[in-house]
Formats: sequence, structure tokens, C-alpha cells
Amino acid sequence: MRIPNRFKIFFILNVTGLMLLSFASDVLSVTATVSPDTIKVDSFYHGSKVTINGQTEADKEIIIKISSPPIKTSLRKKGKAAGILWMNIGELEFHPVPDVYFIYSTQDINSILEEREQDRYTIGYDAFKRLVEVSPVSDDAEKKKWVEEFIKFKEKNKVYGVFPGKIEAATEGGKKTYTLVLDWPYQAPPQEYTISIYAVKDNAVRYRTEQPLIVQKTGALRFLSNMAFNNAAVYGIVSIIIAIVAGFVVSLIFRGESKGGH
Repeated sequence: MRIPNRFKIFFILNVTGLMLLSFASDVLSVTATVSPDTIKVDSFYHGSKVTINGQTEADKEIIIKISSPPIKTSLRKKGKAAGILWMNIGELEFHPVPDVYFIYSTQDINSILEEREQDRYTIGYDAFKRLVEVSPVSDDAEKKKWVEEFIKFKEKNKVYGVFPGKIEAATEGGKKTYTLVLDWPYQAPPQEYTISIYAVKDNAVRYRTEQPLIVQKTGALRFLSNMAFNNAAVYGIVSIIIAIVAGFVVSLIFRGESKGGH
């Protein structure tokens, strides 16, 4: 029996509509808004406040990862020379590692996300330690030691951290609304960061979305930075002039205070 074309068209439209609805449902299964999405770094900059909020399904836990693009970086290796003096005895290379790495979650990561999923999305220090390569090292024990030292160094500089239970969440009408307010550190260098939000259930990531966070220099800082990159000679001359003027101003201030003391 031949099926009329109008029924074929009706069938195709219905199937297509169902597929689009399914796709839209997945996209909206975790939402995110970042405010501000651009941080301006000027001469008076000393960090900023960043708010991340959104919604997901009521039965999901939330993990937020904030990171910069992974790169290869080196750190000086300290040890005892001749078994006596502590000094630099070489360099260690770590890769791939981001300049900035923050993890926030509604619950402890190990209690809501299995190891395979942690490694898949590089979520948490345990996954970080397993995935980072270090050279030169003699064995896994030495690698573990230096990765832990690398994390401590980054934490000391306030650009690494894992913070379970820091996300506020409320459930109503089958939806979970989450909010994270964080102090963005001034130590984080200007560049584009990725904020990844994961909706987790049954120890696996069910939905994910990403938002950019741009940190950029403005005003005089941007002008000087561009000059240093594009015209090093002129930048050197300008730096010398600024140093001379600053020294002259400081000397006038102290001279005035000295006269006032008499």
C-alpha cells in the first residue's frame, strides 16, 4: 500500500520536532550565568567578585571548574647540594597544567563522582595528580611528591584550590537553583578562562555547560603591556623616564616632610 506524501511529511515533522525537543531539554538541563563575564585590570586592581548561578534538575549535584588553558611549565627543584646546603639543583617540567585551577562543588567530589569521570573531565586533585606528567623523575613516588609540591606552591599563590560544599543550592518545583560567589584573586594573570559547570547524578556527569571569563588589562596597564610586547626599545625608554619621575616626586615628598619637622 502506498502512503500519501502528506502523511510522510507529517511523520517526518513530528519525528524532527521530538528530536529538537530532546536536544533542547539536554541543553537546558544545566544553565549558567557569570557576572561579570569580563574583569578589567587597571592600576588600582586588587581582585574582584564573581558570581556564578543557574539551574539544573532537582536530583543533580553541581561541580564548577574554573581553569585556564593547560600549558607546559617549569619550576626550580630545590635540594641539598653535597648533602649540606639547600639550593636549586635543577628544573622540573610539568604538563599539561593550567595557570589557574579552582574546583567548587555542592558535595565532596569523591562522594558524588567516580574516578573514571574525574579523570575524563580533570576534576579534583586526585585526577590532577594522575594526569599530570613530570620530568625528570625516577619513579611514581617521586612524581607524586613533586606534583603535591606543585599544588602547594600554586595554593600559596592563591591560584589553585578545591572547595567542597561552597556552592549554595535550593530546590523548588523540581528544579535546583545554585549560586557561587567567589573572590577572584588578583594573582590570576589576564587571559581567557573557562568556567565549566557539571550536573552530576549516580557518580557520573549527566549534563555540562561552559561559559568564558575574560580578565584583561585596561588603560595605562594595557598600553604599557602592548608597548612591551610590540616595541621593547620604546618601552625601555618609557620605563626609565617613569622611574626617574617617580624618584623625583618621592624625593620632593620626603624633602617637604623633612622641612616640616624643623
